[in-house]
Amino acid sequence: MNFKKVVLLAILLGLIVPAASATDPDRITLSSDLGWLAAGGADSAEITVQVFDGGGMPLDNCTVAFKVDPVFGRISPATVTTGASGTATTAFIPGRTSGIAVITARAGAVEETFSLPIDHGPAGRVTYLDYEFEVAAGDVTVITVGLADRYGNPVDDTRGTETVRFSVGSVDDDAVFIDDLGAPVPGIERTVNATGHVQVPFRTGRAVGENIVRITALSGGIDRYISIRGLPAGDPAAIAVSVNPDADPEPYQPADGESTFTLTYRLFDSWGNPAAGRDIRVATSLAGEGTLLTTNGTGVARLTYGPKDTTGRITVNATAVDNASVTASQVVEFVHTAPADMLLSANPQSMPSLDVPGSGPATLRAKVVDVKGNPVAGENVTFAVRNIDAGEFVQVTAPYLSASSARTDDDGYAAVRFYPGTFTTDRTDPRWSAAARGGCDVVATWNDTTRTIPLAWENYPFLSVEAEVSPGTVAVNDTVDVTIRLKGDGWALRPDPIDVVICTDRSGSMLYDDPDRMHSVREAAKAFVDQFSENHDRAAAVSFGRKGSISRPGANSGIGTHEIDNDYTYPKTYDDYATLDLGLTRDLPAVKGALDGIVPDHGTPLRHGLKVSIDHLVAAAGDDSVKAVVLLSDGDYNWYGDPLARGSGSTPHSPEGYGTLARSYYRYADLPSNWQNLATYAADNDIRIFTISYSESLSDDARSTLRSIAESTGGRYYHAPAPDALGPIYTDIAGVLKTEAGVNTTMSLDFSTVQVNGEDREGSGVFSYVYEDGVSTVIESVVVNETGHYTIMPRRTVNQTDDWSDDRNLKFVIGTVHLGQTWEATFRLRALTDGNINVFGPGSTITFNDAAKLPLPDTLVTAVPDLSNTGFGSATLTLTNPRYTCTEPVREILTAAWDLTYTGAGTLTESVEHSNDGGLSWVRFGTVTGEAASLDVRAFPPGEYLIRVRASADDVPDAGLLFPPIRVGEQHTTYIRIM
Repeated sequence: MNFKKVVLLAILLGLIVPAASATDPDRITLSSDLGWLAAGGADSAEITVQVFDGGGMPLDNCTVAFKVDPVFGRISPATVTTGASGTATTAFIPGRTSGIAVITARAGAVEETFSLPIDHGPAGRVTYLDYEFEVAAGDVTVITVGLADRYGNPVDDTRGTETVRFSVGSVDDDAVFIDDLGAPVPGIERTVNATGHVQVPFRTGRAVGENIVRITALSGGIDRYISIRGLPAGDPAAIAVSVNPDADPEPYQPADGESTFTLTYRLFDSWGNPAAGRDIRVATSLAGEGTLLTTNGTGVARLTYGPKDTTGRITVNATAVDNASVTASQVVEFVHTAPADMLLSANPQSMPSLDVPGSGPATLRAKVVDVKGNPVAGENVTFAVRNIDAGEFVQVTAPYLSASSARTDDDGYAAVRFYPGTFTTDRTDPRWSAAARGGCDVVATWNDTTRTIPLAWENYPFLSVEAEVSPGTVAVNDTVDVTIRLKGDGWALRPDPIDVVICTDRSGSMLYDDPDRMHSVREAAKAFVDQFSENHDRAAAVSFGRKGSISRPGANSGIGTHEIDNDYTYPKTYDDYATLDLGLTRDLPAVKGALDGIVPDHGTPLRHGLKVSIDHLVAAAGDDSVKAVVLLSDGDYNWYGDPLARGSGSTPHSPEGYGTLARSYYRYADLPSNWQNLATYAADNDIRIFTISYSESLSDDARSTLRSIAESTGGRYYHAPAPDALGPIYTDIAGVLKTEAGVNTTMSLDFSTVQVNGEDREGSGVFSYVYEDGVSTVIESVVVNETGHYTIMPRRTVNQTDDWSDDRNLKFVIGTVHLGQTWEATFRLRALTDGNINVFGPGSTITFNDAAKLPLPDTLVTAVPDLSNTGFGSATLTLTNPRYTCTEPVREILTAAWDLTYTGAGTLTESVEHSNDGGLSWVRFGTVTGEAASLDVRAFPPGEYLIRVRASADDVPDAGLLFPPIRVGEQHTTYIRIM
């Protein structure tokens, strides 16, 4: 081969190859004449393609192939050839689906894509609708709407806004929408969001009924109506009650064990609509009665109350559970039936005669009752005194009644006063007696029924007794509380006489202060003396201090005359360190004069003052008197030493050698060793010492000594830091002394035999004892007299179960009963049998002074047999056992059945409804017969249907029952025919 030819050929080929590569596609650009297309629209987009070669020059006569996801549309033509400018055009025709159509162009080995948005078409239908189809009237719910075009593409806000208009009509045209500022508006426009939905808050009309909402899509011509029913289910705001039978001023029914009241409650919301499906709690003024009601669809709840076997007014209170401020009260009364019996009692049955100071009448009470033991008002009862017997005693006035007849009150009682006889008080009369006693019978008559009660009076009473029961009528097996009061109000309870020595410090420090201490002390002591009973109590005055002549107050204490702020009589001579300034006397002004005569000076021989006081009481006090020393000092003791004889004792020539608060003492030769302790000396002679430390001058040791003296003798210690404390202290001491008198008392309540309907019965079959802490048996005792109020025995509970179990006998050791004292015991018994029961058995007595006896008054309680305490009654309505009586799928007649139970007496209404939209709307069945229903579904669109039954009546809450879903019609299958 010619070498030169080969080289030339190679050079030519090198020149040819680059020229051929420059004509291949290297780059493609795509563009569209439209930025958007609408799904299913008639418009198409012109797609322009331009192809460039590697040199950047437009490439003509180049074939370009297009492709696109057929879901979004098609390219026509799908292949084009570029012209001289390297461009070519084709058309993109959108499909029915919105979204992004990605168009791909390919020329040779080069490929390019172009995205063309496809918007939804005009709004064509509602694809989503969510709302509550039943809402409490006046409440707010949210309506959510989803829109799509005719092809099902969501109508969103991607390209432009789609506006939906909402408007509404309601019963009172007050249903509204809530705008963005929270304001209510009758109509509102909203734009759809990115998902094609729009939401609007909606408040139903305040009246119960339908709210018709119109939904309009402005661009698509969509008009849709929905119904939201305003239910009577708002929050309770008011309540009304009516009662049948009714009467003025209060409804009443006989307490016959059969009759009842019907109470109807109507509950309303704040708009005046019935509040349906709301709970009402009902309770009465009787313990343990209560129930819970639920209002029906008309806001009504109804119940019966009763029957009762006992009479009385009862308050029935109703409260809305959801709003405790919504309440209603209704008073009803169960009244007696025909009167059937009469009971008679007197309180007290034994009493002081009218000649006894402070005596008064007894109260006679006749109780008329019906067959159930209930009180009967308005019955006339006559009373008469019979069989008066005063024996050999001189009775100057016979017993008498305040009235010969009385009419029974609301509690069934006709009451009159009984005034006992009066015995002579002429002690010169040979037939006068200090132990006169009389008696009589009082006869009460009502219609043909007569009852008699014996009464007694005497001129030597010691105690009076009262008894009562609560309640007066009980059911068998229910409990009754029995209260007994013993009162120390008889004239023979006059206190024992008081013999008291007022022992007063006359040391120099008693001249301190302004006015000086002696002035304040003697004024308080004189007021103390004023509280004594004239011609009954006695007082003496002892003072202790300096022995010898006192030229003037405080002369030996370094106290100048300018420091003395009181009137004194001086000079004064005291022949001993402690002097009896005045012996025991009933001349109380003389005692006050002796107190005025005290002249203070040097020294505090407290031990000797106490010795002189005790000596005088031992020698001069009466055997039956209350003996006491009231000792006052304003400083630490010194001369004569320790009054409690602590340390060693001796008898020096002068008692002044003992220093302040010495723990040694002057030994008295006339006292044995054990009585050198003067507190022991006093206590062994029944003398109590009341000590008063006055001012802040005393040391703690001195005060402790005074406290020990008082407490070891049964007295009391007081501290008076200032003059104004003295008066109350002396008054308190007077009260303690004056109440220290009385009688030793016991009480035995014998329930082994108890009278029922006038006959003796074994007590174990009549009552049982009930112990309950704080209730039975509770005992307390107080004294109230002119000096104040004193607690003798604080309230406490005693368990008497063992006493009862032993012998059916409740025993009480009461002890001393004081003048003005009231002792009270309350215990609880359970009634085991019916009848009119005299609570206290014949063997029950009160014993005092170890011999005298006081009977307990007849105290009656009525126990009612088979006492019915039926409270509330209400009807019930239930729907159960939902079932279809047809085969599925249902092609012609849908039949359903259920069970209903109703215990009321009202008119019952049943309704059956069906829904094919998941329960958003309901349509009533055509035919309902009893507890069955049928529906012709041949023209119904196929699908899944829901069935519900609702029942209502005036006297029960509404009932509802939801059936399981059922398939109606044939499910058609779609096929594609391939030709």
